[in-house]
Amino acid sequence: MLAVVVFSPQATSADEGDKALVYSANLHFRPILRSKGVEFRWFRYGYPKEFLRYEILRTEEKPSGKFISDGVVAGHTTNRYSTNFDEELHAGKYFYQFCIVTKTARTCSGLKEIVIKNGIPRPPASETDAEEAEVKYLPAPAGELELRVAQDEAGNAHLSWTPLQSADGNFGYYKPLRSTTDDDLFYPRDGYLAHIAEQDKTVAIDDRASSGVVHYRVCAVDGQGGLFCGNVVTVNKNQ
Repeated sequence: MLAVVVFSPQATSADEGDKALVYSANLHFRPILRSKGVEFRWFRYGYPKEFLRYEILRTEEKPSGKFISDGVVAGHTTNRYSTNFDEELHAGKYFYQFCIVTKTARTCSGLKEIVIKNGIPRPPASETDAEEAEVKYLPAPAGELELRVAQDEAGNAHLSWTPLQSADGNFGYYKPLRSTTDDDLFYPRDGYLAHIAEQDKTVAIDDRASSGVVHYRVCAVDGQGGLFCGNVVTVNKNQ
C-alpha cells in the first residue's frame, strides 16, 4: 500500500550546493489529476545509507533547461518509505520535478506538465471585485499567526509564527507564502512554500527564493474552509 504523507520544509546543509546535479529521464514520477489538484507517485529509493530526502518542485513557467531552478518547493520529506504526495491548487498550468537528494547528489526527474481545469477558485481579477472579496480573508486574532523571518549565513529564510489558536479543534492547515512581487499576498492567490497540517508545527524554511526583496506571510485554513492570514514580513534576501 502506498504511504500518504504530508510534506514539510526542511533545512538545507551548508554544502548543499556542492552536490552533483543529475538529470534522470528514467526516474519514475507519475502525476495523477484529481478533482481539485494533483497527486504524485514514485518508486522508493533503495539505498537507505545514502538517502537524505525526497523533494518536489513546482513552477508556473516552463524552465529553459532541464531543471527547475527558481520554483516553489511544493514539499519534501526525509521518510524514505514515502511514495505519494498530493496538493490542492487553483486552476492553471504547472510544471513539476521530482528529486531524490542523497549525501552526494541531487537526482531529478524529467519535467511533468499538469493542467488543472477545476481547481480552487481564484480571487476575482478586477479591482472592484477584489475589494468586495476581501471580506472573505479574515485577519488573524491578536497574537496569532504572528510571523518572524530570519536569514542564516547561506541566505536561507527561516520562518516561524505563533499558532492559530482560534481554530483549536477545527484546524485545517497552514500555508506559508512567498512572493517577490506582491506585498499583500494571500492563499490561494500566491504561491506557498509548504502545506502543513499539524497545528503545533509553526516553522518553515525557504531555501530557494531569488535574491532581492521577498515578501512572506502565513495563512491558515480551518476545518470549515475559513481563511485567516497574519502579518506580512518583507526582507531583502542576501546574494
